[in-house]
Amino acid sequence: MQDPGPRSRRPAGETRALMLDAAVERVKAEGLLLDYANIELEDLIRAAGVPRSTVFRIWPDRAAFVADLVRALFEADPGFDTGFDGETLQLIERALAESSDAANTPAGRQAALREVLRVAVAHNMASVEDTVAWSVYRTISAALSSGDAVPGGEGIRVQIAEIVERYLDRMAEVYRGLNAAFGLRMRAGVTEHDLAVAVMAMIDGMGDHRRINPAMIETPRTVALGEEDARDWHLAGIAVAGIYSAFTEAVDA
Repeated sequence: MQDPGPRSRRPAGETRALMLDAAVERVKAEGLLLDYANIELEDLIRAAGVPRSTVFRIWPDRAAFVADLVRALFEADPGFDTGFDGETLQLIERALAESSDAANTPAGRQAALREVLRVAVAHNMASVEDTVAWSVYRTISAALSSGDAVPGGEGIRVQIAEIVERYLDRMAEVYRGLNAAFGLRMRAGVTEHDLAVAVMAMIDGMGDHRRINPAMIETPRTVALGEEDARDWHLAGIAVAGIYSAFTEAVDA
């Protein structure tokens, strides 16, 4: 059956955009299933109202479409280009401003850094759980580690590795900024990128355990990590503070 006239006149670029928009909205509403079962081209063609023939010229199979969709899903997340979401970045800036007076001594700078990490990690752990990028990353990681065949298996593995590397590069820049603000440098033998990898791996594991036992992860811990008074910490915040301390040292040390 031929495509209807009005639909067949859509240029390929418009068809591509409409298909990806329809798929992104579906993933936002339903999530990305482990086997990508909710990403069927025929269903999306109907939802997007685009010509079937053009779709299959752009993407010869579902694996090719999923590869483009994965990139679109990450790019649709407003925090992907900055490492942290906008509210977390504002919290970091506010904590930096409020701690500027205390950051005149090595001990004061360490306390100020801990406060930045305390507020930033607690907020980011809550906000990232509902983001499209995190959901997609978690699903694809599970699909690839399951050993089962998934559409675009090795190609998706390579693509997600490239996307994660871009994210790690951005987080390394965030850590360079924090180090400069608090008079720190990386210890010999490790880099800001290594720090980003270590923090991300810990957050991944913490997120997995949170889905199994939310209270175990989310219950605040009231603890003093330095000379400052005890404060409520997210468990991930304590872990990040420990990792950060292990990877860095004072410039004047």
